[in-house]
Amino acid sequence: MSLTADFAGHLADLAAGGLDDAARAGAASLVLDGLAVAALGSGERGPSILADAAVVPADGPSATLIGRARRASAADAARVNGAAMHVLDFEPMWNPANHSLSTTLPALLALAETAPDEVGIPLGERLLCALAIGIEAQERLRLSSGQFEPASLVFHPPGTVGPIGSAVASGLFMGLDTARLTHAIAIAASRAGGIQANIGSMTKALHCGQAAASGLDSALLAARGFTGDADALGDPRGFGRAFFGDGFAPAELTRRHDALQIVRPGPAYKLYPSQYGTHFVITAALAARAALPPGCAVARVIIHGPSMPYVDRPNPATGLAGKFSFQYTAAVALLDGAVTVASFTDARRFAPDIVDLLPRIEIRPDAARQGRFDAMTLAIDVEWDGGRARGACDGPPGIWGRPVPTERLRAKALDCLTTALGAEAASEIAALAGRFATLDRTGLARLMRHLARPSRDPKAA
Repeated sequence: MSLTADFAGHLADLAAGGLDDAARAGAASLVLDGLAVAALGSGERGPSILADAAVVPADGPSATLIGRARRASAADAARVNGAAMHVLDFEPMWNPANHSLSTTLPALLALAETAPDEVGIPLGERLLCALAIGIEAQERLRLSSGQFEPASLVFHPPGTVGPIGSAVASGLFMGLDTARLTHAIAIAASRAGGIQANIGSMTKALHCGQAAASGLDSALLAARGFTGDADALGDPRGFGRAFFGDGFAPAELTRRHDALQIVRPGPAYKLYPSQYGTHFVITAALAARAALPPGCAVARVIIHGPSMPYVDRPNPATGLAGKFSFQYTAAVALLDGAVTVASFTDARRFAPDIVDLLPRIEIRPDAARQGRFDAMTLAIDVEWDGGRARGACDGPPGIWGRPVPTERLRAKALDCLTTALGAEAASEIAALAGRFATLDRTGLARLMRHLARPSRDPKAA
């Protein structure tokens, strides 16, 4: 058997075993978080442009566009909703670093709205299991890459492994046999990519949305009999060598683990809507701010962290680009004492106090500090006339090993949903997501109707 077929068979076996209670609860929690941040992100300009370009089928099945009354083809819905789920950079982080939720959940939702019921298995349970294994596929691919330090990444991870994860999730949900699942993986492998230069632009979120759509389409093609190379992952000219080079470790794809990735190490839920490394900066800056005397004028800020050139952005061009700037997130945390979605608007980016502070923030890379998020540390010194305060972070709230309390995650979700769709819809969506595993087609349709309410943000109209 080929490596690709071995991988497909291993994932199919995991899916056949179903989810235990911990995995089922973890998957349901991911669904609520993903739907909430997608609803809030649906009004952003990037997803709005993608929604305007989406194809509305003249007849036949269609799927929900979150935050909008109109519908679209399944692939377009996956693309738009995937971008909306990622655009705020508010979805969970995985270890090794990846965005595994926005690349899979939107594809499965689009499929679930049109797929036939499978006797004996609730639609919600099928979706949760496929979601868990789609995430498993991505994280095993990330483990096989050997690229754990941000500086070693060549491509944006969700654009690289996301199409395959979506193809696996979609194929399993559709009930593809191992042979056709192998072909779905092979087809998706030729749709992988995502250059890092686009991080900080609208296209970053498209990496995730396109991965969801490409994987869904790859599974649909495989179901029709479309084929790819028998070993698209392991071939000397295949996916592994193309994206991971000599560091490719194929044994990681089928290695036995004691638990699924959604359980161990599980997701690191985000409490700030920005790139995950900036959460270390924000945490350290908030700690330093607490030690500042009232009314002091900050003279200089020094950030001591690992070498991470892609987040060394002293003068971000937009509020969106500020999500990927150590300097900007430090400035916002120090000045406002909080970091929210509003922190990354152009209005906040170009406010006089931010413009004044940014030139006085310096990054001092420390070669002794690691950049991988599970081992990263960072400190910030804030100087004013006559004093200095230090804040440090060895892991932000929600990092692996320090789970966010369930009630705080629910509060985050309700806040996002209420802001986007109103309190009534937020309450209904949260209640339905809480029993997602038991949802049948009627329950799923009810959930999607609430999500299809036009966003309160006029940009999503």
